Amino acid sequence: MSPRLPHLDRASVLKGTAVTLAITVPPAVVVQLMDDGDDMAASNWTRVAFLVILVGFGAGGWVAARRQPTAPLAHGAAATFLAWAIVQGVGIVRRLVTGDSLDWLSFVFAALLAASTGAVGGLLADRFRHRGGARPDPGDPVEPVDTEARR
Repeated sequence: MSPRLPHLDRASVLKGTAVTLAITVPPAVVVQLMDDGDDMAASNWTRVAFLVILVGFGAGGWVAARRQPTAPLAHGAAATFLAWAIVQGVGIVRRLVTGDSLDWLSFVFAALLAASTGAVGGLLADRFRHRGGARPDPGDPVEPVDTEARR
């Protein structure tokens, strides 16, 4: 018997993707605009942008997973992977049009980093929810976890 994949709630994944894009795209664009051929790798702004992007992946994973009791890590990873795929898809097309080189290994690394960080955000959302920190949204079909019954 093959393992069963978890059902992903499309709305949750898309919300997490939107949050991820809203947080990660601005610093990435700023770094691209600042890169005029100088040694941007040594710049502190690159490091700050990288940290903001990591936080964005975690936040997107959190948002996607916060109301998902059955598969929070999968929701977090899926949301951030989708955001990564959108951004990298645009980046690959831009590089092909401009004739820049493509580093496929860096794409694989970034995909794994995005999905892993999103899964960590999902894990944190799940832990927070189990501690009774999540509040139900109006119209949310998922019932909040009864923390008293878990004790």
